Amino acid sequence: MSSGAEEQYLNLPDGRTLAYAHGGNFTSSEVIIFFHGVFGVGGVSRLPPAFAERDVHYIAPTLPGWGKTSPTPSSRSFHETLYKDTAALISHLYPQTNQLRLYISGGSFGTVAAQILYGASYEAFPLGRQISGLLLIAPISPPHVHEGFTRCLSWMNYFALGPPAKILPFNLTQRMGIAMFRKKLDTPEHAAGFIREYAFKNLTPEEREGCEAWKTLRGFEEGQAEKEIGMSTFRSVEVTWEGFLAVPSVIHSDWGGYDPRIEDESRKAPVLVVMNREDKDHKLMGEWLVSSIKGATALYKPGGHMASLFYLDDIWAQFLRPASAAL
Repeated sequence: MSSGAEEQYLNLPDGRTLAYAHGGNFTSSEVIIFFHGVFGVGGVSRLPPAFAERDVHYIAPTLPGWGKTSPTPSSRSFHETLYKDTAALISHLYPQTNQLRLYISGGSFGTVAAQILYGASYEAFPLGRQISGLLLIAPISPPHVHEGFTRCLSWMNYFALGPPAKILPFNLTQRMGIAMFRKKLDTPEHAAGFIREYAFKNLTPEEREGCEAWKTLRGFEEGQAEKEIGMSTFRSVEVTWEGFLAVPSVIHSDWGGYDPRIEDESRKAPVLVVMNREDKDHKLMGEWLVSSIKGATALYKPGGHMASLFYLDDIWAQFLRPASAAL
């Protein structure tokens, strides 16, 4: 098994740069692609046991406009850029791609990218024929086809993700967000403090129990988890805020025409939707996705939005289990 934890950079055909990290078995024909959420970059750290058991190759690209990945070109949509960037990355790592089994996954905002890739036409993304599974953790549903999208949102997310984010001029909601977050994320130390306050300070007893078990299993020393996640958060906007600015336009795009309600006999890959019981917005969106995607499976975990982090080993094991049984 190779670690490959250092960030890598791919020079793309359009002159842009794609940052990514990867780990596991670099020659495995089973490839997991994971898309990060807001204030994240692609990274590899302490891979779960299920990856070693399946001997998979784990690839974590950084999405356009985040970290050191170039923003989406003004002449091209996000979904077209995602198709091209992902195809270029896979072809770079695997000159022969015809034997690959691809497992597409994402967390929160990353589930938008995961669904766009999963639902892409085979003409636009030929490697879509080799997708063998879709994992959505704390998902976002597609507003262009989910009529109840706005009703899923808390007041805070209504302004961040709902109609105001789409219709206010000059990308006002995101620019207000930059003003609010810039000082919190301007150094690794500030970012670690932000993560400590946001993700680890006000846990319920059940969440804290899960968190402590996760830290022990991962071998984290005191404060180390906050530092590692904080570093990823800092790096996500260290170079540019273009990815953050683009969030509303990406969410309110047509996702390349993807509609999870449309049955496609050529797409029979298992779909696992993970929701945290106290993460009400994403839970409601996730339940709509489960009801819309034929054959999708729901998996509930305790806690709020960030709590899935503490149960990732179990989540990955369950996601890979159906595919393992089919081999």
